[in-house]
Amino acid sequence: MSGDVSFDGIAGEFESDIYGSTKGAVRLAVLWRVLNDDVPGLVDQPMRILDAGGGSGHIAVRLARLGHSVVLGDVSDEMLAKAAVRATDAGVADSIELRHVSIQEYASIADEKLDLVLCHAVLEWLDDPKSAVGDLALLVKQGGHLSLMFYNRFASLLKRTFAGDFETALEDYRTGPIRRGWGEGATALDNEMVVSWLEGQGLEVNARAGIRVFHDHVVDRLDGSQGLAQLIELEKAVCRSEPFTSLGQHTHLTCRRVGLPAQDG
Repeated sequence: MSGDVSFDGIAGEFESDIYGSTKGAVRLAVLWRVLNDDVPGLVDQPMRILDAGGGSGHIAVRLARLGHSVVLGDVSDEMLAKAAVRATDAGVADSIELRHVSIQEYASIADEKLDLVLCHAVLEWLDDPKSAVGDLALLVKQGGHLSLMFYNRFASLLKRTFAGDFETALEDYRTGPIRRGWGEGATALDNEMVVSWLEGQGLEVNARAGIRVFHDHVVDRLDGSQGLAQLIELEKAVCRSEPFTSLGQHTHLTCRRVGLPAQDG
C-alpha cells in the first residue's frame, strides 16, 4: 500500500543501525532462543517456511542451515540483494528463494500453505497492519505456526518517558498507536489489539516473549563483549516473565492455526 515503508535507499543505514549494533545482537539472540523453544520440530523436522519481510536474511539463513526450505519475501530490492549475498556466503543459496513481493501480494498468489510463517518487525511499517495479519494467517496450514514480532507500544511509552519526552509519551498514551520510531515511520502497536486480530483469524497464541527488554535503557553502561553477553543472558531469562514480557521493545507471539478466520458481519 502507498503508506507502507520500503527500505530501498536506506537499507545500508538500517542494517548498520540494527544489526551492526548491540541492539541487533540482543534481538537476534533472544528471538532465536524463542523460536527454538516455541516452534515444534524447528531443529529436527524439515519445513516449508515463509519469512515475510525477511530483509537481509539473518533469520532465513539460520533456518536454511537447519535444513528448511525458505521463501524470503521483501519489497526492498536492496534488502534482497543483501540477503542474496548472505545466503551465498553461508552456502545455503539453494535453500532460500528470494521474492520481491509484499505480504498482500504473496498471499494472493501463493499456491501452498506453509508449516511456518515468520513476520518479524514488519507490521509497524505498514499502513494497515490488521489486514496484513489476515494475509499472513491465510498462508499458515492447519496446525502450522506463525511467528510474529512487532514494535511494542508499552516499550515506546517507557522509552520516551525515560528520555524526558513526557509530552509525546502522554500524547501517545492518550491517542493510541501512531507512527513514530526509527525514521519516524514505525507504529508502536498495542499487544492485546494484535492478539485480538490473530484470534479473529483462527490463530491461537501459544507463547509470548518480550524482545530487548533492558538493552535500550542500559546501552550506555555496557562494558565490552562480556557485558553484552551477560545482558543477553539476562534478556533470555526474563523475556517470558511479566511484567518484562510486556515491556520488550518488540513483542513476540508464537501462534498456531487451529481454526478458520471469523466472518465479518
